[in-house]
Amino acid sequence: MTDTTTVVAVPTDHTTSNFDWGAIVGGALIASVLALVLLSFGAAAGFASFSPYSWNNPSASTLTIIGVAWFALVLMGSAIAGGYFTGRFRRRSGAVPLDEREARDGAHGLLMWSLSFVFGVAMAYAVASGTAQGIGSVAGGAASVAAQTVPQDRASSIVRNMMRPTGTEPAQVQNPAAEVGRVLSNSALRGTITPEDRDYVARIVANEAKIPQDEARKRVDATIEQAKAAAEAARKAAAWLAFLIGAVSILAAGGAFAGARYGGHEREENIWRR
Repeated sequence: MTDTTTVVAVPTDHTTSNFDWGAIVGGALIASVLALVLLSFGAAAGFASFSPYSWNNPSASTLTIIGVAWFALVLMGSAIAGGYFTGRFRRRSGAVPLDEREARDGAHGLLMWSLSFVFGVAMAYAVASGTAQGIGSVAGGAASVAAQTVPQDRASSIVRNMMRPTGTEPAQVQNPAAEVGRVLSNSALRGTITPEDRDYVARIVANEAKIPQDEARKRVDATIEQAKAAAEAARKAAAWLAFLIGAVSILAAGGAFAGARYGGHEREENIWRR
């Protein structure tokens, strides 16, 4: 009885690098374009879900939740699709152990995710630049005029403060709303409102609303607190948005890693079946 040994020749594609950049770039392009198309569909669906002629529109919180969920699903799904393409169609770098092949597939998926992120930022920058250029060409004349009048506005603000009436009587000005807005805008730039500005605004409010000075001061204080609360809410929303983008990006990286390994597994299965 003679023992026979069958040798199976595994097709290999030896390359000078451990990374198949063709598959990486292809997967990144697929992931970026797929994300752009799906986000466009989501934006279209969002605009179609409400009408300015109807009072029965979805609330802003509902649209925000749906939009965030769709954004997360799109990023993760496109990363998985791009990772699968990269792992499935990358060239094998030799007869290496299974663990090493899986590690290389996952590394290809992470590189694909990184490159697709760069592509996405580049596309967003291009769109934003084009929009800003169009707006700038339309508003260029107004901007130049505004830039020339900034020193005059500062000088005018100093003159107004110098000529501001003193005392505790209600203040009478020609344009109360503009004067109050000017004082509050300057206070916002400084980050605080001085007691003099607070009392001055309260006197203007007392004169316009025909209310006592103390009541006007309470209104001013309430308005300032509301502005602080709105600014704090905007700060928290921006922080949560940044955290959400970071968390979804990390999950998308994991999806790209898993998708590339799954694509590599199917590639190996097809090779051994030949």
